[in-house]
Amino acid sequence: MDGVRRYMAGDVVRMGLVLEHASNLSRVFVAFSHERDPLTELYFEATYFPAENSEWTADGSKRTRVMLEAPLPPETVPGVYGLNRVNAFSVGGKLSRLREEDLRGLPGTSFEVVEEPAEPPTVAGLEFLA
Repeated sequence: MDGVRRYMAGDVVRMGLVLEHASNLSRVFVAFSHERDPLTELYFEATYFPAENSEWTADGSKRTRVMLEAPLPPETVPGVYGLNRVNAFSVGGKLSRLREEDLRGLPGTSFEVVEEPAEPPTVAGLEFLA
């Protein structure tokens, strides 16, 4: 899959999700599901939204770049994962759910998890320290 980001267990997946919203955010939860097994999911969550990541739009709503990151655990199943849902919680507790059908057509919403390489490491150097 050309153009798709590739990761392996232990890598940290980092992404920026841009949301347009009217209320102040308290938490954003994002799920990616495995293309062959939709019950296998990877989760990302953000609870901090610095003011410098938000701007006001012409219609009076906010546009916020939500930074999400998480390490891939050792048991991560290799394969392609696609954006499945986004849950946004307002400071007042309101939950907004964006499901797969709401997210269709967005470019770059998948990534691939590959098997760990079988090759052992090699020693590239050694240095004694004081």
